[in-house]
Amino acid sequence: MVTVACFLFIYYFLSISQSQNATSQVSPSETEPGVFSWATRQETYPVKSFIHPPSGKPKQIPAIQHKFQPESEAALKLNKERRDAVKSAFTRSWSGYRAYAWMKDDLTPVSGDSRNHFGGWAATLVDSLDTLWIMGMKVEFAEAVAAVKDIDFTTTTQEEINVFETTIRYLGGLLSAYELSKGEYPLLFEKAIDLGEMLYAAFDTPNRMPITRWHWKQYVPYRQKRFPH
Repeated sequence: MVTVACFLFIYYFLSISQSQNATSQVSPSETEPGVFSWATRQETYPVKSFIHPPSGKPKQIPAIQHKFQPESEAALKLNKERRDAVKSAFTRSWSGYRAYAWMKDDLTPVSGDSRNHFGGWAATLVDSLDTLWIMGMKVEFAEAVAAVKDIDFTTTTQEEINVFETTIRYLGGLLSAYELSKGEYPLLFEKAIDLGEMLYAAFDTPNRMPITRWHWKQYVPYRQKRFPH
């Protein structure tokens, strides 16, 4: 569901700005030195028209959630113990990441080192935002959101981007955290737009199907020192 929602976000929200860019002949520009603005990139295979999802009030559908019976005191106690154990394991893992791999993609737990193989955009941090919120770790959540501000989703040092993983980990992480926090942190949505506009370029193909292993530099229409070939 997260994957479907993310791709719908790319399609529906960005279709408006990208269809406008395709016909406005906007030349590529830089928002700041060395950073390419994906929002101004002119498409090679622009979509001529979009079919938008239906508007209006959605139809009511039958409830599918099972109606659970009230739990006994013993069951409540056991479930609380299980929840506490899950939270304890997550808190330990988060603390390790915070101490040894902050702003990196992954922590290597045995060596205590870190590695970047998902774009170098702090995959664990972004992917954990919704979990932090659900587990009531609001202080840690706010700290992580503040760190998201420093992530530059318009570029990466990696030659190839895994579009699927980037969509579910980063775009899904940002949008789910924004939704769960009820829009309290607009930065999350702003960063989702930045990343979505970059990912949208991976859909610039003859059949509009995304490139799974995307060599993104080939889609920057001019050379820069920051993007050597």
